[in-house]
Amino acid sequence: MHLITLKVSVAVSSCTLVCKRKYTTSLLVMIVMTSVLLDDAASQSVTEERTSVGQRSSESIQFWYGDYQQFGHLGGHPQRWINVVGHAQPIGLVTLSYQLDDGPMNELAFREDYKRIAADGDFNVELLVNELTSGQHSLTVTAIYQDRQQQRQMTFDVCHPPASGGGQNASEQPALERAPRENCGRVDHWPLPYHVRWNKQKSITDAVQVVDGHWRLTPEGVRTVGHYYDRVLAIGDESWRDYEVRTRVKIHALTGPKSGGNTTNVTHCAIALRWPGHDADGNQPSVKWYPLGATAEFRLGSDLSECRWRIFDGNRQTHRESPRRRQLHFEDWYALKHRVTTHSDGSSVYQVKLWPQSEQEPSEWDFQRIEPSDDVTCGSALLIAHHADVTFGDIDAFPIPPSEMPNATLTPFNAD
Repeated sequence: MHLITLKVSVAVSSCTLVCKRKYTTSLLVMIVMTSVLLDDAASQSVTEERTSVGQRSSESIQFWYGDYQQFGHLGGHPQRWINVVGHAQPIGLVTLSYQLDDGPMNELAFREDYKRIAADGDFNVELLVNELTSGQHSLTVTAIYQDRQQQRQMTFDVCHPPASGGGQNASEQPALERAPRENCGRVDHWPLPYHVRWNKQKSITDAVQVVDGHWRLTPEGVRTVGHYYDRVLAIGDESWRDYEVRTRVKIHALTGPKSGGNTTNVTHCAIALRWPGHDADGNQPSVKWYPLGATAEFRLGSDLSECRWRIFDGNRQTHRESPRRRQLHFEDWYALKHRVTTHSDGSSVYQVKLWPQSEQEPSEWDFQRIEPSDDVTCGSALLIAHHADVTFGDIDAFPIPPSEMPNATLTPFNAD
């Protein structure tokens, strides 16, 4: 019976349905074959449910944002890494690795890890910006299966600001080969003010840099495809210091965090400010998301009741949670705003608010946190969906003029 089951399983996987052929067989064999067929179909259904739209292809390896990508072309780099994300068919996958240009092979994580790898077969190639020269690079991902080997190559361009460009850490960065600026845009840093109008974009990466996850453009904005831990988009760079980010969000569904050692047991949408990039921690990809300025998470209750703000400090030592509870509604638009300014004593003030898009913006902030002067003082902004199916709408970022900077008389409500 074991040999017959093996033959039937192979036939099913090669799309040959034995039950449609006029063979004579015993009832026992037919039952075994039917069981294998159903198991295979169920397994395939689970695989498709856990993978994202666009992955269901005959190709074993997919780069979610195309076989050609650009980094730094919008004027600067939002973080210390670039990320090339995608998916390899996980059935029978033994090892997954990547090669940058003609360099060595490097192992890739591809098993769900309750953090950045959302499903078996997902991958995130993480490359340090300061180790990449300007110009074009090739990236080859190799998948070793039990019965075959698959490879797929993509190319990407890296654009660096001129060596004389400013930025908080410019003096610490090694000199890199510089590509002609006509191939990299016309500005040396990510512009501020900055505006994203999704209906004018041909692709997501024309306007933002993807840090994590599979996202897709819709008529309303940019929506998560895989709903998991911290699906992240980035704008800005290290030249952004005192600024405000505004967007809107529509919540379609909540997936809820999974049980496991790495889960944070919350569901939220968030805006983080002064982001330098994940901290290198020896993982592939890195999972340590601090230090940064602050992450303002709007926590979402299971039925969108009891929703509230919480703000994590830049070193994840503590977080403060708003005492106010809110009732939200699925498929309604809500406006989000997160501002950071530097206090006259050098500390940083983070302020947030959320309100129904159909209503006038409230004059007061919902919640506020003050962080000490040793906080991260500059960096990019992130839009984050955490275990939630959401759409983010258009994005606006503005510098805060000196006239709006807080002074020493600021009342530290909801502060440490």
